Amino acid sequence: MYVPSDEEFHLLRAFPFETCLFPKLLSLSWVVIFTRYLHFFLSPRLRICYIAIVQPELPRDSIGTRCAALENLDIETMGVMALAPHLSETVRSCKALVRLQCPPLDSAAWKHLSTVPTLRNVAIRQENVSNPPSKLDTHELSLTTFLNITTLHFCYAPIADITAIIQHSEFLSLRQFKFVAHILPGVELLPLLQALSQCKACHTLESIAISDDDPEDEESPGSNTFAVTRELLCFTQLRTLRLHIHCSINPDNVIFMEAMSSWPQLRSLLLFDLHRRPPKVTLPKLFAALSLCPHLHTLHVGVDVMNIDIDPKAMSFQHTSLKNMGAYPSRTADAEAVARIIFAALPNVHLANTWGDVNTHLKSLKASSSLQGEDGD
Repeated sequence: MYVPSDEEFHLLRAFPFETCLFPKLLSLSWVVIFTRYLHFFLSPRLRICYIAIVQPELPRDSIGTRCAALENLDIETMGVMALAPHLSETVRSCKALVRLQCPPLDSAAWKHLSTVPTLRNVAIRQENVSNPPSKLDTHELSLTTFLNITTLHFCYAPIADITAIIQHSEFLSLRQFKFVAHILPGVELLPLLQALSQCKACHTLESIAISDDDPEDEESPGSNTFAVTRELLCFTQLRTLRLHIHCSINPDNVIFMEAMSSWPQLRSLLLFDLHRRPPKVTLPKLFAALSLCPHLHTLHVGVDVMNIDIDPKAMSFQHTSLKNMGAYPSRTADAEAVARIIFAALPNVHLANTWGDVNTHLKSLKASSSLQGEDGD
């Protein structure tokens, strides 16, 4: 049920507070500014509930008490109310959640969530970046174990609070971690990754995506590649890694080889260098690293193709799983030679437009090969 307005709801005042108008209702989207009439729609069978804006009277409605079977709860707010007691009380009233999306929570709410065995997916989103919530009281945090949470997603939530929560938690089943920030300096990213590597998720985490979206950030490239990559090596089951951050990641041959050897199950690797520094990974090392990850289908990393010492006719290596290769390559003295090498080693790959002339030659080689195949038929 979709409820966009409460214009006629004043008529409901004649009903007792405990009245439920739709006792068999399974799904509710409440986009009304006020929640004073919400309790009339809280069915004991409700499974999915979306609330546009949280108001102080919400705890009185006791969503979790009136809807004991509630599985999916999605709450939005305007930032200033993100850590208000009524938000925490509302979340703590729910004891059968499978999925929760809401603004940043206080320590009491996090402690409660650790006692909900059905919980699998938690997404914390701070809608109002310019008006962040009060700082989390870390003194109230204690070591907490989350047995069954598989997905954690933080969007614009304070990174210091996220780091503190992870530092005081164990996520024994965590598979996906995603964090989007407005500005993410390298000095704040490293403590977050260190906490993530120590929260008992090293052998379960399969997907990590971290990004910031401030195009005006002027942070120096620095030398964060080594430190950032080292913190991620412990995740031996990693299948997807995406780092799109202004403390750019530009690995050299040694770091790249060490990383790829640590992630044999890798399917997608995207390391963005927004400062476009000269790439350090050479073609021979790229192919050597690819041999360690036979399932990799998407790769975005800078490649040095200025000096090539590979004879494409003498190559025996082929990686047939790689389908997409992006990134910003270095300049090359012989784009056609590079294209022939890639054509021989990566027969199924499609290059991004950033590869320029190399991509043009590769497309020509593929077209020629396709025509020859048709003539052979």
